[in-house]
Amino acid sequence: MNPSNPVTSEWTRREFLRTTALAAGAASAPFVSRGQVLGANERLGVGFIGVGGRGRSHVNTVLKMIEEGEPARVVAVSDTYGFRREEAARQAGAKVYARYQDLLADRNVDVVCIATPDRLHVPQALEAIRAGKDVYCEKPMGHWSQTALSKQFRNEALALKRVVQIGNQANSSPEWKRVGAMIREGAIGRPQHVQAGFYRNGDWGERMPIPDRTARPGPDLDWEGFLGDAPKVPFTVDRFFSWRKYLDYAGGPCTDLFPHVLTPFISILGLDCPARTVATGGIFKYDTYDREVPDTFNQCMDYPNRLSVVLVCTLANEFQTDPVIRGDEGAIVLQTDWSSGVDSLTLIPNRGERRQIKGGRSDTTRAHWKNFLDCVRSRQRPVSDVDFGYKVQVALNMAMLSYLEGKVARYDKAREEIVLG
Repeated sequence: MNPSNPVTSEWTRREFLRTTALAAGAASAPFVSRGQVLGANERLGVGFIGVGGRGRSHVNTVLKMIEEGEPARVVAVSDTYGFRREEAARQAGAKVYARYQDLLADRNVDVVCIATPDRLHVPQALEAIRAGKDVYCEKPMGHWSQTALSKQFRNEALALKRVVQIGNQANSSPEWKRVGAMIREGAIGRPQHVQAGFYRNGDWGERMPIPDRTARPGPDLDWEGFLGDAPKVPFTVDRFFSWRKYLDYAGGPCTDLFPHVLTPFISILGLDCPARTVATGGIFKYDTYDREVPDTFNQCMDYPNRLSVVLVCTLANEFQTDPVIRGDEGAIVLQTDWSSGVDSLTLIPNRGERRQIKGGRSDTTRAHWKNFLDCVRSRQRPVSDVDFGYKVQVALNMAMLSYLEGKVARYDKAREEIVLG
């Protein structure tokens, strides 16, 4: 076990208690949504829980879609920081709720976008589906310690027939779909190895901006709401605003950056959960402040269908290497923008000439929202539904636990549990 990260027994205990409490409350939760097929022009009421950087970008995306004819309206906004929620509500002409539970009780809200810190995603999404709402949940689906809770969310969403879209927007990229079709048509034979990475020179993703160093808990800063079921620690402005630095709320590159990298490969290769995972890394550069999450991270996953996926990341250097999918009859080298598509690819067969194939970039966030709202109306499964999101989340959780404990993480498929050994 990594002595600086004594996590396993305490996380397991806390996760079990949280899961039990949520399950006990499920029977009494109100179920209010319509839940039937809607007309193509029927307006949907959208509520936003969490309107920081990513949440605000979702507000902007939806408002732009509405301006261009999407039959929807922004009904309500909630955030634990008063300035953010008031500013977003003014922009959208929406009702303001200090408590997200009050937003979920609003019968004008049909769908909810959750873009809060990682640890709050699954608890809030569970409450949302129990309140009869459909959910767009930002990636990662949950916190790295919440495997059991993520499984419960998946199971309840499917049982309640709620429409859930996880914010792995690469699944809405037509360019990635084209790569998947090439592989299914046998362009490289049987895929056996994937190698990809995420490289950045800077730690701004974790050392997030602090708009007010004098901020303190009170009516406009809900510290208890921010913590959720995390350890009860004294307030600091760094924890509240720069929460990605801390293991209690985030996981560093593994859970923040690798969802972008891993998602398209799970999708186009039809992968389930890894059979085993090993992860390494550490804080190799940004060790001069109270950062807890790694700045260097590497994970190797073996999948049951005899395929390995290797992901690497450093935040100390932005030199890029191209992702590659290797099969037994050839390889595909990709030039990618993880958020918007595949710029181009090179097909390299074992026999024959290599080919350069032009790709393209798309507004995948907008396409992801369009797919979600269309599925809310039709009651079909979206492209990154809760079951797909669970497979991504399990892979991330296995890697984080392997890193923190210094052990191999295995997935027990029959019991749907991660086992360290």
